[in-house]
Amino acid sequence: MTRDGVFDESGKAYAEEGQVMLDGPDGVAISMTPDAAEETGNELIRAAAEARQQIDDSARGAPGP
Repeated sequence: MTRDGVFDESGKAYAEEGQVMLDGPDGVAISMTPDAAEETGNELIRAAAEARQQIDDSARGAPGP
């Protein structure tokens, strides 16, 4: 389900014929090379940590950037 257009369910990844396939919510589907998938995974982890920090800062009333 979405919250204000933001998905709260994860995508599912699998390998097929040397490619990484990602099936996301709402019919999103992409294929990537292993290198691109690995870098995307790293970027998603980094961005998730940053977003959590923003939520924590907002809950404490800390000023934004």
